[in-house]
Amino acid sequence: MMNLLEIKNLSVEYYRNNKIIPAVRDVSLNVFQEETLAIVGESGCGKSTLAQSILGLIFPGEGRITKGEILYNSDNLLEFSEDRWQAIRGKDISIVFQDPFSSLNPVLTIREQIIETVEAHNSYLSKAQKNEIAENSLVEVMLSDQKRILDSYPHQLSGGQRQRAALAMAIVNRPQMLIADEPTTALDVTIQKEILDLLDKLKNDLSLTLILITHNLPLASQRSQRIAVMYAGEVVELGTREQIFKKPFHPYTKGLLQSIPKLNNPVSSHFVLSGQPPDLTDLPVGCKFWPRCPDVMEICKKHEPEEANIEHSNVKCFLYKK
Repeated sequence: MMNLLEIKNLSVEYYRNNKIIPAVRDVSLNVFQEETLAIVGESGCGKSTLAQSILGLIFPGEGRITKGEILYNSDNLLEFSEDRWQAIRGKDISIVFQDPFSSLNPVLTIREQIIETVEAHNSYLSKAQKNEIAENSLVEVMLSDQKRILDSYPHQLSGGQRQRAALAMAIVNRPQMLIADEPTTALDVTIQKEILDLLDKLKNDLSLTLILITHNLPLASQRSQRIAVMYAGEVVELGTREQIFKKPFHPYTKGLLQSIPKLNNPVSSHFVLSGQPPDLTDLPVGCKFWPRCPDVMEICKKHEPEEANIEHSNVKCFLYKK
């Protein structure tokens, strides 16, 4: 399979209260054309920062990319000028955020926001053509009563309608890649399934490459071909969904899978992963997972593990040191 995106040794830091927060640390992974790659992990592990880095959305003053490469169709995005970034955002690579109520502009109608996205890359089109494209984009995301929704403001729509409208904006310019950052978090269970089914349909209809960011492992297993597991800013395991779910290697991955509730088990037997994610401003020496790890060894407390390839999975753990 051909790489559409390749991330090499990427590190990102933020600045908060005179402290440096290493949000992403030395991450390397690739995304194959037309696949769905799920990125999973607890809140604060760096999933969204990784997505924002791909689109150049780490704003000066708030943070910066300190090292690495992001290769899209073999071009290093980190060498692009702001004009070249603007040419790619919403055209080649689009993103859907977890809360459409926050990501949509509250003072513009859905029509104005979709047309603004179209105009950014197709300024030569007539007003009638832009309106037609906007209306057709709502048809694609399976929204009926298109004219009413186009002339509505975000607060006049339900959560599911807002997320579909955000999806319409994301796919209106026919991107190659779509990043869905926790796209169902703010929705009820029934609407979540509808949005996920819609993402699958759009992926197939438009030959999209999809990066699905989620903390929900069962969802990742159902909707992706490969899964990257993140912890404390780094990818600790990367493999196919079958490998991750049937034979996980990293103790953190094993703990996440054990913590998934099972319908036939009593609540009292529910497994809870011990400890808390580390403070990113005060990370432990060595492997960042060792304070919570049931398999910790002395070497884990002194050195960071290098990535090892085990049965076609990439794992960062001293248990598999050759």
